[in-house]
Amino acid sequence: MLNQPRLDEILRRLSQDQRILVADLAQDLHVSDETIRRDLKHLEEQGKLRRIHGGAILPRNNVEQPLEVRSKIKPQAKAQVAQLAAGLVREGMSLFIDTGTTTLALAGRLTGFQQLNVVTNSLDIAQLLAQQSSNRIIVTPGDLRRNDNALIGPHTTEFALQFHYDIAFMGIGAVDLEIGLMDYEEPEALLRRTLVRRCQRSVVLADDGKFGRRTFVSTLPFAAITTLISNKPIPGDYHARLEQANVDVITPRMPPAD
Repeated sequence: MLNQPRLDEILRRLSQDQRILVADLAQDLHVSDETIRRDLKHLEEQGKLRRIHGGAILPRNNVEQPLEVRSKIKPQAKAQVAQLAAGLVREGMSLFIDTGTTTLALAGRLTGFQQLNVVTNSLDIAQLLAQQSSNRIIVTPGDLRRNDNALIGPHTTEFALQFHYDIAFMGIGAVDLEIGLMDYEEPEALLRRTLVRRCQRSVVLADDGKFGRRTFVSTLPFAAITTLISNKPIPGDYHARLEQANVDVITPRMPPAD
């Protein structure tokens, strides 16, 4: 079982020193190197730090990590969000599926459908659905962003304007209580602002690690979207703000109390 006071001390030292070493932490906290490595892995999955060889550093909040790195963070949480999102889809729908690790997990859930019209700016999502289903797949044009095989830029946004979607599924960089939905780069923010104007239902997929974070670009206020899906019941202050903005919040059902 993870020791919360030890985790808090690790984060305190990281905030103070910007960089921490496994060997130093193990000696100072009187635990094994393996225990510290397990703690760092847990904190990385929470988005609190970034592991490096021999230790960890602070995450770079204004720079999004490559898809390969992000896919290893909170995979179970993303799978839960994807499962809930797939429950909104019906055969014959027209969808836009944005780039991202959670939306890629969603695409994996949609391979059982056969009559969807899917527009995407993710080469990975397009390939997955094309190889494993007979759904119609349309790939946007745009500039290729190599760290996640995403197509972005003005050509992408202009192309997305040609269609109307039953649902637009979107990832997000961060969810801030005061600012709203935030991203790392302006091109993806512009695309998401376009999508909410071209769909019947705009669905943001945000695992619990996205809440309480702040990135570089203010993308959308809460009131601009119709639905937010997360893997856990979201904090009460966020829930109140989303409810005030008439956003439908979907999370897993909690088991009844004994």
